[in-house]
Amino acid sequence: MGFLFCVTKSGDVSIIISKLKGSIKYKMKNTNTLENGITKVCNKCGGILPVEKFRLVKGQFYNPYYLSQCKECEANYQRQYINKKKEVKFSDGLEILIERQYKDIRHERILDISNIDIVPLGTDEIFVKLMDYKDIWLSNYGRVVRYSDSKYNLLQGSYDSNGALRYTVKKNVFYDGKWIYRREPLYAAKAVLEEFVVNPDKTNNIYIWHSGFDKQDYYYKNLYPLNQKQYMAVRNHFNKTGDDSEEFIIKVMNDIKYKPDNWSKRAMEPIMCRIGYRGLEGVDCTSESYLKWHDMINRCYNAKFHERQPQYKGCTVCKEWLNYSNFKVWYDQNKIPGMALDLDKDILFKGNKVYSPETCCFVPHAINTLFLSKKADRGDYPIGVSYEKDKKKFRAAMAFMGRQIKLGTFDTAEAAFARYKEYKEDFIQDLAEQYRDEIPNKVYEAMMGWKIEIDD
Repeated sequence: MGFLFCVTKSGDVSIIISKLKGSIKYKMKNTNTLENGITKVCNKCGGILPVEKFRLVKGQFYNPYYLSQCKECEANYQRQYINKKKEVKFSDGLEILIERQYKDIRHERILDISNIDIVPLGTDEIFVKLMDYKDIWLSNYGRVVRYSDSKYNLLQGSYDSNGALRYTVKKNVFYDGKWIYRREPLYAAKAVLEEFVVNPDKTNNIYIWHSGFDKQDYYYKNLYPLNQKQYMAVRNHFNKTGDDSEEFIIKVMNDIKYKPDNWSKRAMEPIMCRIGYRGLEGVDCTSESYLKWHDMINRCYNAKFHERQPQYKGCTVCKEWLNYSNFKVWYDQNKIPGMALDLDKDILFKGNKVYSPETCCFVPHAINTLFLSKKADRGDYPIGVSYEKDKKKFRAAMAFMGRQIKLGTFDTAEAAFARYKEYKEDFIQDLAEQYRDEIPNKVYEAMMGWKIEIDD
């Protein structure tokens, strides 16, 4: 007599007594089952397997029992479940509210490399001046040029522990009550996105997807700012299908399933002058940042405001700042607590009419008033010049902080303007020196190099 133990589907152990005859040859010699071992039938694949191939668990009353499907089938099920969960299925009626957009670059910021020993990586490679860094230009391919020792040099950069390319450069920061330069890392992918790509949600889109999951590719058209949910959806889909096309990513960016909790379609409605929108829920409309944004949109797009202040006709707000939540991110990063500062668009680039992170800065009110031309109020004469009929002379005068500084009378408008130009340029430079520690270096340099033209 021999004993063959086998476990039934219910988990009970039965003892089958059989004679050691021809039927004993049916001991699954072609399997790994021991001749007299304990076996169990998997209700998933139907295999008769050693009981060790099944997971032992505890029941409700801590009674141990083996699961009805083997470990391999259980693992396969888990893999299928996870893959199905990762599968991207877009919402019905998906509406595309966000498109892929790139920033407009002012020509003054572009470095002329035609006479520099730098070979471009592509016909569209440009190097753009980084306004908050010392003599640094960033390429839309992620390369960096620094001006030092009277020449332009390509920086090599280094890679951090995660394989991200970074450069060590000097950044102008407000520290211990004054503006200084401090050495800080400049991450290539993040910087390229910041300078060249419109980020629809700077509050939440802090992840960067590289096309083809190639983290050594820093070309601006191959970088996408995403939130965590969007990034995971794109990565999972790419790992499974190899697809990370722009069309697919745009759909992910617009699908409400991958939006942050503080997003809503209502927050995308252009409630301010039919063009500005809040961007996210929970906006404090009484905050200083919102009031500054409200005033900026109003200046550019309110026709009634233009009747009172015609100098703002033709002014615009960049695509990124039409979203208040994006403006707030920049505001919080650049506003100095405890200081009463004005938002200025006129100092960094003369004649500028666009409010944007690259063209705007915060300055004391005294400095801001220096650059208000009020061209419509002065008639046909040059800036700073008026005609006095009783004296038949041309007077030069400069306005500052609500009062007029008289600079003398002259026989010609040209002579009066020459006096105004000389005095105003010296005045701007003196004020720049006076506020040296309270203004960013980019503002200081713009003021020191400011030139008054007769047709201003």
